[in-house]
Formats: sequence, C-alpha cells, structure tokens
Amino acid sequence: MSSHLIHDVLDRIDGLKTDLISVTSNLIRFQTVSPPSNTLECAKYVKAYLEDAGVEVSLYSREGEKVNVHARVQGKSDKKIVWLGHLDVVPAGLREKWIYDPFEGVVDGERIYGRGSSDMKGSCAAAMVAAKVLSDIPEEEKATIDFWFTCDEEVGSYNGTRWLIERGLISGNLCIIGDSFSRDPSREPYIDVGCKGYIHFSLRATGKSAHGSMPFYGDNAIEKLLLAVERIKSIGNYGFTLPADLESSIKSSVEYLLADERLSNEQRNVIRRAFYYPTVSLTMINGGVKVNVIPDSAEASFDIRISPGVDPEEIVERIHYLISDLSGMGIEVKIIGSEAGYYERWDSEYAISLRRAVKAATGVEPKPKILLGTTDAIRLKRILGIPCLGFGAGIEELAHAPNEYVTVGGLLSAARVYGILPLLF
Repeated sequence: MSSHLIHDVLDRIDGLKTDLISVTSNLIRFQTVSPPSNTLECAKYVKAYLEDAGVEVSLYSREGEKVNVHARVQGKSDKKIVWLGHLDVVPAGLREKWIYDPFEGVVDGERIYGRGSSDMKGSCAAAMVAAKVLSDIPEEEKATIDFWFTCDEEVGSYNGTRWLIERGLISGNLCIIGDSFSRDPSREPYIDVGCKGYIHFSLRATGKSAHGSMPFYGDNAIEKLLLAVERIKSIGNYGFTLPADLESSIKSSVEYLLADERLSNEQRNVIRRAFYYPTVSLTMINGGVKVNVIPDSAEASFDIRISPGVDPEEIVERIHYLISDLSGMGIEVKIIGSEAGYYERWDSEYAISLRRAVKAATGVEPKPKILLGTTDAIRLKRILGIPCLGFGAGIEELAHAPNEYVTVGGLLSAARVYGILPLLF
C-alpha cells in the first residue's frame, strides 16, 4: 500500500472536520424523539447520510423501532473488516447536573456535549465519515468493511448484536469495536485487546417474621444474609492463574489506570489487584417490611468481574462452596448470568495492522489495555470466533456521566484510524 494513498485518505478526513462535528451533534439530537432504546430516527439519519455518499445501506429490525444499520464499503473480496458500534444510549439522569441540554449536541470549543457523545455517538460519526471517504477509494486498494450501527447494546443487545449474530448477518476476518475509550485518543491512544468476563448472581435468605421487640420468636433473614455476603466478598482474595501471553497487556492496563493522579492510595491498591483477583461488587440489597418487624426474607445482588483467560465456572463453583454450609439456614444462590472474557495477542497480525493504523493516524505508538467492562465484541469473539480489537473517540470517565462530551481531536483520530485500516489490512 502506497503512503501516498494513506496520506490522501487522512487529508480527506481532515477536510471533513466540520462534517464530523455536525454528524456527531445530529446523532445526539436524534435521541430526543424517542426513548433511548428506540433507534429508528437515528438509524434513518445514518442511512440517509451514507446513501448520499454512495454507500450501500440496509436496515434490520427484530422489534418495532429498535433498528440496526448495516453499511458496506466494498473492497477486496478475500478480506473483510467488521466495524461494530451502537446507537442507543443510557438515560441522561438529572438535567440540573448538565451545563447544556443533554440532547442538544452543543458544540463548545473543541468539545461536543451530550448524552452518548463519548458512549458512543462520536465513534459512530467517525465511522460514518470514514465510510464516506472510503467509498471513493478503488476496491482493489482496500479490504471490504461492514459498518454495523446497532440498537440495544446498553440493555443486553437482544434486538441488536445478539439477534444479528443469530440471523447469520455478521461475518468477517477482524472486528473493530468503536465502543472503546481512553483519556485522550489523539495524544495517548490505547487499543482494547480484550475485556473482562462477569458473573451476576443473587443471594436470598429466608427466615421467620416476628415483632421487633421479641426477636427470639423470629429468624432474622437480614442477619443471615449479611453472614453470606461476607463469605462472598472473600472471593476477592481468590488469585487467578492467567495465560503468560496476557501479562504485558495487563501490565499496560494497570499503568493506564494508575496514571490518574486523583486516585487515593486505597484506590491504587485495588487497581493493582484488579486483574489478578476477582473484583466483587455488592450492587443491590433488599429486605424487611417495617422497622418493627423481624424480616423473613432478604436479597443481595453481586457483580463479579474476572480477567480474560479465567473460566466463570471456576468462580461459580467457589461461590457455591463458600456458602455450602449455610444452605440449611435458608440461604440460596441464583446465578443470573455469566460470560468469559476474551483477549487478543498484542503481537498478532490483527493487532499489528491496527497498531500501524493508529500510529499513522495519530503519530503516537499505541499501547494495549484490557477493558474492565464488556462490549458486544465478547459475543463476536465467543460465538463467531472473530478476532476483536477496540479503538474509539470516547473518553473513559465520561461514559454514562453528566456533562458527557467528546473532543474534536478524538473524533478525527477515530475517523482517521477507521479510514486507513482497510488500506493496511
């Protein structure tokens, strides 16, 4: 691939800076016409923009106005990249926490504010502009790239990526996830080479109600639940046996997280352990009916995250073992869901292609990191076996936060990477 063509694509994307800002702002605004899970109007906007650029576009919907967009830029028939991102967003929360209307897409200097700007309308806009530029590049000069803009990612992807996979609609040699964050994609680029897995479960304790003044006649479910909760929290000291080829990416991930100067010493200690031990989060607790009644039931919910390379069943077995002697006391475990994480080698041919694209687009050598949460990549990797790597315009700490924004520099960096990767792949 000639460097002349790469520079030509980068110049064209830079020339569409105003377009990129406008598209991001419009994607944010279209969320006002319907609930966040409804992507119809946003999908129609994506379709109109890309069709105007001469790109082949199709809409897919399993349920009403929850719409997925597929756009193909044809290239060499033997190589195909999947770009995957989502159009839905989480609610804005309290409006008084925002300096601007969260659904206006306000441009303030180098920032575009709005719910979903970082997670992940900015990366979607970057993909749209990249598709527009790539549509003018001769087919023989690039790999085919399928752009998927999906619904429902924030609520489990049941009408989005999960359904699209079930229908056999997604295929490719490499998947690039736009749902990827760093502190500054243009100056300090990171590539997500994997993500953690999870176990979601609940503990339920049953007892016997009685008057609060006569606890000896009752059996306090909350007190039993608290005993079980302490047992479960001890899983945080269960050390992992991790693949040797994951160590360099974990080390880079820890360094990335520790670079935040606002962290307390306690937070730093937790981060240093976060990839070598499970993180155990008690996320919900409920019990009792009245202040003067001994509770006869109580329930707690947990979110446990595990590093890629760890089998969730190993942790599930540990959960059951830790409370096995409490079952006679009325303690029950219900596993709600679990999924293993995944990772790609930093020295794989796929990672090297993306590393070259990021270096050419930003002028900075990227570093690897493991995403603490999960994205739709986990499903493409587990079900389809497609290698998955992440790079996007978003800023990590702003995802789901008030005053969410994306920077113009981040938008340009993402668009540049998406634009030249098919030339290098």
